[in-house]
Amino acid sequence: MCTINKPCFHAVERQPDVAVTETLQVAAAASQTDEDVTGKVQLCHVTMGELIYQYLSHTIDTESCNLVDKLSTKHVLSPSERKKITEQKKTDAKVKSLLMMLREKSADEFESFLTTLKETGLQSVADTVHLALDVLGQAGQNALQFACGKTV
Repeated sequence: MCTINKPCFHAVERQPDVAVTETLQVAAAASQTDEDVTGKVQLCHVTMGELIYQYLSHTIDTESCNLVDKLSTKHVLSPSERKKITEQKKTDAKVKSLLMMLREKSADEFESFLTTLKETGLQSVADTVHLALDVLGQAGQNALQFACGKTV
C-alpha cells in the first residue's frame, strides 16, 4: 500500500507518440543548410570535372595535330610549359602534363584551348565539353579546375 511516507511507483508501458516522432524527422530534414546543398553541388562539379578530364585524356592527341605548338603560339602555354610537355617521352604523359597545366589556366585560356581543339579537327571533343558545361550551368568556366587529375 502506498502512503505519504512510503511512496510506490508503477511502471506504465507507453507507446511512442508517432506524431512527435514524425515531426522531429521532418524538422531534422528541414534543418539542412545551404552548405549541405552547396556541398552536393560541388561534389557534382568535381565529378563532372573528373569525367571531362578523363574524356580529354582519352580523346586528345598532342602529336598528330601539333596541339602543344598551337597552344604555345596562342600564349595559352608558356615556352617553359611547352618545353616540359615536349620533353615527355610517352604520348599519354604529354597529354597528362598538358591537362595538369590547363587546370591552372583561366576560363578564357581554357576556352582558347577548346577553340584550338576545333581548329585541329577535334570539334566534336570541344563540343562535348561545351555541352557538359552548359548542362551544369558552368559555361565559360575551366572544367579542369574541378578535376583531381588521375587517369584511369
